[in-house]
Amino acid sequence: MAGGKETPRQKMIGMMYLVLTALLALNVSSAVLEKFSILNTTLLELRDDENNVNESKLKAVLGATSSAEHVLKAKEQAQKVRDLTKETLAKMDVLKEEISKGHDGKKMEGEELVLNTNIAEEKLLDPRNPKLGKDYETVLDDYVKKLVELTDNKLKPARLTKTAADYEEFKNNKTHKDKGFLEFSFEGTPTIAAITSITQMQSEILEHEAAALDTLNAIAEGALIKFDKVVPMVIGPSVVAAGAKYEGRLFMAGASSGVTPEMFRNGSPLIVSLDNETGIKMAKVEFTATAPSFDPNGLSKQTFEAEIRPGAGKEPIKRRIDYTVVQPTIKVTTGNAPTLYMNCGNLVNIEVPTLGSNYNPSFNAKGAEVIGGDKPGRVTIIPTDRKVTVGVLNGGVLIGNQPFDVKPIPKPHIVARENSGKEVDLKNGVRGAATTGLRVSAEPEENFKTEVPKDAQYRIRSMQVILARGTSQVATINATSESLDLNAWRSQFRPGDRIVLDIKTVTRRTFKGEDEKVDIGPSVVINIPVQ
Repeated sequence: MAGGKETPRQKMIGMMYLVLTALLALNVSSAVLEKFSILNTTLLELRDDENNVNESKLKAVLGATSSAEHVLKAKEQAQKVRDLTKETLAKMDVLKEEISKGHDGKKMEGEELVLNTNIAEEKLLDPRNPKLGKDYETVLDDYVKKLVELTDNKLKPARLTKTAADYEEFKNNKTHKDKGFLEFSFEGTPTIAAITSITQMQSEILEHEAAALDTLNAIAEGALIKFDKVVPMVIGPSVVAAGAKYEGRLFMAGASSGVTPEMFRNGSPLIVSLDNETGIKMAKVEFTATAPSFDPNGLSKQTFEAEIRPGAGKEPIKRRIDYTVVQPTIKVTTGNAPTLYMNCGNLVNIEVPTLGSNYNPSFNAKGAEVIGGDKPGRVTIIPTDRKVTVGVLNGGVLIGNQPFDVKPIPKPHIVARENSGKEVDLKNGVRGAATTGLRVSAEPEENFKTEVPKDAQYRIRSMQVILARGTSQVATINATSESLDLNAWRSQFRPGDRIVLDIKTVTRRTFKGEDEKVDIGPSVVINIPVQ
């Protein structure tokens, strides 16, 4: 496809067209012809999309409010370009209708049209009546010529009626180099492929039109909005929390580039500068929002006076700007629990929604250590007392204090598993002859594990393992590992024996990576019956 920068979709469709054309040259099969029918439908959708885009481009040109002569001329030319394009596309649609008819004048449809291989060539390349083909070529040449005229020679579109010699790959080809536009385009071309070729040409015409409208738009400056009233405007928040900064931009809409206005807030001068984004002179309005009191809903209505002095001999433009100061509220989320665990790294989000992007907090705490996280308001609280109070500050201003309750860490429970990983049934016990070992671990309470997973890692450091028979101790192991090798006991096991696990020491790995001894009392004893 010719024209300006192509979209990925346009590139894909163009590549499909080239591939199908190459396949057509190798073999005229029903499968290839059916693909041309599908491609034609896709090209029609693309054509309609481009047509809508160009309508929008025309509206942009016609939207220019200047009464300058060159602008009025550009608007008139843009409308003529659109009208010319519509007329040209309509003529091409008529041509497609004509080559879709048999020599008897009856329209071919469906499979009959797709599989027809001769009508288009016979009608467009008829040496006895060449008018149909020549008219098509003339329509394309006239379109490009008129487009150049309507843009005052500022646009130099590519010729649409290219011959074989215009293509690098064909200019030296003995078979094709002397072929003109019509012969090169339609010789040996089945009807559905010829229709697809004309649809593709319609898309190229719309690309030429888009370039012409862009050229005229640059002249008319149709994309710019011009105001006919001078109004002071403030771009900024209308609701702001106490302790937050009110930040906005005061400017004169539709300001003349030749005027350097003075701007004030409550009589105090503001620094006026040119805004690079809009090209309008603006003043930045910034102050810390405060309120002497709040209503029952936590709101306080406040105002300031904005003033613009356009220049000598001009009346000052004043406007009262209303805004609302909102009493900030602290929102705390701690995962699944409303309370904290003692001496654990409790991940907490402390938010003040009303501060929005101005929220950049700092914290102090009583009864705990607070560690900042990777985002504003995300902290880790490590309680050292049963009651914790966290102070929330923003920009050095205290927003409020947030209390937390603290609960003790639940004791872990001891679980014995067979070497297969199956948990031992403490009621029925184990089969002595089949027991070669056990794995004994201290496991956290489920809620504790879910809420502070980095603090819920336990390890048994020491335990005494006894093979008991009645009131006697048959054998004893003093273990410092959670994995127990009981191979030496297999020959000693008797039905009615017990494996006694006496847990002496358990530690917990904290989120800081330190080991903390767990208070389990004097010991925890588990009896496992031997079958």
